Amino acid sequence: MRHMLLSLAPLLYAVLVLSAAIVLPAIADRLSSEAFSWLYGLATVAVVGALVVLALIYNDRSLRGVYVAHLCAIIVWVWQEIGCRMYAGPGMRRLGFARRSALWQEIMWVFPAAGIVALTWNGANQWGVWAFFLAWWGHLSMRLTAYAAAHARDGGPLLWPPWFAVGLPPAQVLSAIFPLSVTALTAACVWFATDALAYGLDTSAGVGATLLAAQSAVACVALWLDVLPVNVWVWRLAQRWRGASISPIPQPVHDV
Repeated sequence: MRHMLLSLAPLLYAVLVLSAAIVLPAIADRLSSEAFSWLYGLATVAVVGALVVLALIYNDRSLRGVYVAHLCAIIVWVWQEIGCRMYAGPGMRRLGFARRSALWQEIMWVFPAAGIVALTWNGANQWGVWAFFLAWWGHLSMRLTAYAAAHARDGGPLLWPPWFAVGLPPAQVLSAIFPLSVTALTAACVWFATDALAYGLDTSAGVGATLLAAQSAVACVALWLDVLPVNVWVWRLAQRWRGASISPIPQPVHDV
């Protein structure tokens, strides 16, 4: 019984925590300005606590240390995702325009990443670092994939300079982002899952690898959902269902 609970604990934790990490930024998009400010303030307090905890457990190799380190990294990630939705006041128009730009938002990820690395430097518990950088890679992949799709559809100006692939047209560069990202995330998921099976779910290394495998799988699925026309499929199914529900029921034809 205890072995079964140890095996299910990482999966239950991954479902609850990763679901909350996805839902909270979506809820923040629908809040009023006052409610959003309160939410961001509470998230900021949580981030300060998470960074302090990461500094305290940077040498903790226990199962509890793995869960806590991963949870702290996810808290920082959610805070950063919510922060990307902030807007500056009218007296700070330039900063507001900068914060709404994609490049500025990606640069802002450097600061919490540097903080996590600095607080856990040379520590035995690096699961928080792995979790945050994996979340960062998933976020960046989704952002670049969205820009690639928008450029391919509208032919508008590129928001990301193609300096990282000199000699290739921007369209070719952007079209390669999605398959490369999906391949990298799938490979990471398989790698972490293999390590989890090798170490076992009753060890800290196995639990940490399981959490990272689940996180990689969620990021990979999110990438596919960002590309596939799911909204169009749902709309078509809804239209068909509505059409079938309001269509008249055929009456039997009787010979006169």
